Amino acid sequence: MNTKKNITFKIGLSASILSLAVFTSSAKAEISTPQVYVALGDSVAAGATPYESLDAGYADIIADTLAQNGLLAAFSKDFAVPGFAVSDIDELLDEEEIRQTVSQASLITLSAGANNILGLVRQDAAGRTVTYDQLTANYTLNQMRIQYGDLLDEIQDINPEASIYAIGYYFPYPHVLSTQQEGVRKMLDLVNEIIENEATKRSIDFVDAGADFDGAGLEYLPNPVDVHPNQQGYLSIANSFFAEAEPALQAAEENIPPNPGMSPFLENLMPPEQTEEETAADQAGELNQDPSEDEQEVPQEGTPGISEDGTGETPTITEEPTAQIKQLYAPHLASAIQHFTVLKS
Repeated sequence: MNTKKNITFKIGLSASILSLAVFTSSAKAEISTPQVYVALGDSVAAGATPYESLDAGYADIIADTLAQNGLLAAFSKDFAVPGFAVSDIDELLDEEEIRQTVSQASLITLSAGANNILGLVRQDAAGRTVTYDQLTANYTLNQMRIQYGDLLDEIQDINPEASIYAIGYYFPYPHVLSTQQEGVRKMLDLVNEIIENEATKRSIDFVDAGADFDGAGLEYLPNPVDVHPNQQGYLSIANSFFAEAEPALQAAEENIPPNPGMSPFLENLMPPEQTEEETAADQAGELNQDPSEDEQEVPQEGTPGISEDGTGETPTITEEPTAQIKQLYAPHLASAIQHFTVLKS
């Protein structure tokens, strides 16, 4: 992954993030000095909207609230990437520029884990029913637990002084029929339990984002087939953070800043744009492909499937179970890259 390009930051005060060394003493210290705030995570941390765009999300609202109270020195959500699962975020930390940025933070929020599971869930076109395979979900949850703990260890290894907050998740399927909600709700509750347990083991605070959010889920998640909240939903998450980190502060609607747009870092993750001629050539190549080539491809045996009645086929765990799991959520990650392309156009 090539990330050695123009990584920029949103600066609350006119200072370089790499020249600041403003640290709080522990994750439970009140926010009383200007913070160098870095938001890590997935599309929720990035501020993805219910209608395939990026806007100000909970991290931007937290940063603006801190700034309005004289408590923000610098802010970046450049490393919050839509579609990223826990291991993808961990991989980002292999990049020296990103490690250096994280090492300078005094405040870090992390949204990670939902994409490990949401890629296993299938919704109907109206967003009223969901299906998933329980055995596959159980395996994935265990993998996510291991990976999430490793990710927290890596962040603490890079920056043992920062106040780190592990952000939990709201229930993303309020439009699903109530008879369909119980199973998927339990599965997503387990995601939050894993996040909280792994955070607690490391003296990291857990932010229960769903505590206030879920009561207004239908309002905050207006698109039945999209799991991302509107800005009122992000405002709720921001205030769940402040309830844990600094109860003296509270975000309001005026703390929702203008759309910051896509960061150069996310732009650099996107594949290069094709010209019309290149696109036409690719399509011509697909049309001229020898059909016999497709016939020679043999599907991998033992791949988990989901039946039409929602019961799911029992997957066969082979010697490479991780590859099976990736087959299920790889399309979700691929769609994130396509999503970036839509946003850029």
